[in-house]
Amino acid sequence: MSKKAKAEVADESAVIITDAVLAENQAKLDSYEKSIKAAQERRRKVIIESKLYTYDKLSQLYGGAEGQALLDAVTAEHTLIGKLTDSGMSYADIEGLVDSSDGVDSKSGDDADSGYADDEFVGQTSFFGDNSYKD
Repeated sequence: MSKKAKAEVADESAVIITDAVLAENQAKLDSYEKSIKAAQERRRKVIIESKLYTYDKLSQLYGGAEGQALLDAVTAEHTLIGKLTDSGMSYADIEGLVDSSDGVDSKSGDDADSGYADDEFVGQTSFFGDNSYKD
């Protein structure tokens, strides 16, 4: 076999080996892409589950309000608390406005003896942690 023929055979072997490596690498990349998509889908499901849980808790805090009624209630409370804090009131002062000594919870209108804990509705915005209504 001539030197030229041997060189062509060697070149073809290199091409075949290179193609095999590239194919193997592409298969790995495809596998990683599938794994990433699966992880993103699992992440999306957890986010949706968390949002639904949060919505349910808010609905419970606002007497079972749902949809636009819940949004309106949260927005009204947010606006009111923002106005009160802008006027110089602290969150403790605002919670003091909610406290009632006549046995009727001012938020729910329920009697204190109705089975609800005395402080169940007091400071319901504490569900959000730091009560940061001001921007």
